[in-house]
Formats: sequence, structure tokens, C-alpha cells
Amino acid sequence: MRRYLIKFSYIGTKYRGMQKNIIPSAKVRINDTETIQGAIEGAFLRLVPQALSWPILTCSSRTDAGVHGLCNIAHIDIENKYDSIYNPCESLKHLNRHLIQCDHDIRILDLIPVKDTFHVKHCANSRTYLYRILKAKDVKYHKVPIIEMERCFHFRSETFDPEKISRATQLFMGLKDFRTFSSNRRSDTPVRYVRSLGSLTFEKGSPLMPYDPLSENFDVWDFKCTSKGFLYKQVRKIVTALLALGIGKITEKDITVMLQVPGHKNYITSLGLVPPHGLYLLNVGYNQNYLDEHIIKYRISNDGIVIPLNED
Repeated sequence: MRRYLIKFSYIGTKYRGMQKNIIPSAKVRINDTETIQGAIEGAFLRLVPQALSWPILTCSSRTDAGVHGLCNIAHIDIENKYDSIYNPCESLKHLNRHLIQCDHDIRILDLIPVKDTFHVKHCANSRTYLYRILKAKDVKYHKVPIIEMERCFHFRSETFDPEKISRATQLFMGLKDFRTFSSNRRSDTPVRYVRSLGSLTFEKGSPLMPYDPLSENFDVWDFKCTSKGFLYKQVRKIVTALLALGIGKITEKDITVMLQVPGHKNYITSLGLVPPHGLYLLNVGYNQNYLDEHIIKYRISNDGIVIPLNED
């Protein structure tokens, strides 16, 4: 069995989420390509020499259906009958060609052979998310630029105070119990709700296609948030609350109470939840020293075979 670190990007709107389903009673993974994990694993099956069994991808960051990723990292385990290392450069070409032919909105950005003691969750040490808002300058205007469809949250309101939102981002800074700003998710391990955000900002952004004349009718606003790790739906609930504050639907006191009296049932349900397609996983930071310790160095022979240089 060989292990590889991969970096990849994706547009999440056509997938049911990042990870494949597992039948709880049997712990069986359903091999499908309607999830990002399943599509990537299926692409690795196409490599030569052929895998002896279904490759298994382990992601550093799970994202919901509709959420996009500009750079995520994972490790994948794959075995062939020669126990050989796949040529990273050639494999990238084959993997991405397969993904394109299958009409997948996924691209493999990097493929790095690592030792079997490597684990992506020990390597990843920060996540940065972006949430994009498309604010109509005229509340009655609805012609969204085609490139922005399912790439942002189209937001219309007659009352909108971006300065109030920007000031209120500080309410979430420091060590907080974010139970109210998360959703229940079945987990085999206890969930740690006390977290600390590294940063949370709200500022003017840019349209995806500034040359589209329809873009002139909108302002783009970006929420950007960094932390070591996030709870389920935490970023979207924070964005929802801050937008509600910006249009006068709630006050800073409401947000403070939700933080000071943490509980899944204490979230103001009338606020709803901003849609997933405005959310982007911008980057996953990782421990370079840890990665360096686990990278398998290699050379390529004249006939294209990968020869490892530092395996134990």
C-alpha cells in the first residue's frame, strides 16, 4: 500500500458533498462518484499499473454539498501489484484528463508520495474560508451576472450597514464556545465546541467577471475567516448572524447572548442560514516540517520508473 498527499480544487454545486456515505451497521463505504471523494478515488483507479483494491481518500477538511474548494489537501492510499510509486508528474496528467472526460469540476493540483506514517489531519494546522456576498445596489434589481450563479449569495436589502458588520466581527474573536453557531452532527468522538478564530474580516471584494456590464449593478462583499478548525456549519451561521445585524434584524446584544449562552437550540432559527454555494475553502495551511519528515524523495529512471531514495 502506498500513500500520497494530494492537493485539489473543486466546484461543489454538482456534488452531494465531500465524503462518501458509510452504512453505520456495516461500516461499508458506498463507492459512488456523486461525492468529491468518490470522484477522486474513481480517477485513481484509472492509473497504470491498476490498483488492486478501491483507493481510500482521507480529507483534511470536510465541506458540505454546494461548498467550493480552491485548495484542499488529503491523503490517499492505493496499492498495485508491484508496490511501485506512481510517477507524480505523469499521474497528474492522467488523473486530470480522466476528471475532464467525466465532466467533473475537480482538479488535482499536486501529488506527493509520503510515508505510511503520514496523516493529513496531523499535517493540517489551519483552514481559511471565504464567503462571497453579491449585494444589489438597487433592491429591485435581480439580473445576476451568469458567472456569479451558484458562486455567491445574491443579497438584496434596503437597509445595509457594512460598517456595523465589520465592527461586530470582533464579537467572535478570542476563545469562545461556538455551540450556538454550529449544528448537531453525529460523531464517534466528543466535539470540542470551545474554539478560537485566528481572524474574521468583512470587506469589499471583486466580481468574478468585471467585464460583464451586469456586474456594475452589484457590490461584492467578502467574509474571510481563519481558524485551526471549524465546527459543522459554523462559518455559515456566523455569516448569517452578521448579515442579519447589518440589516437591523438583530442587535449586537442578540449575538452576544448567543455566544454567552451556548446551545444548539439557542440559535435564532428565524434567521435561516445563508446558502452553501457562497462558501469557499480558500486554503488549508500545513506543518511544513511535518511534511518534510514524511515526504518520500525519489528519482525517475530513464525508463520512467520512480526509484525511492529515503524509504526505511
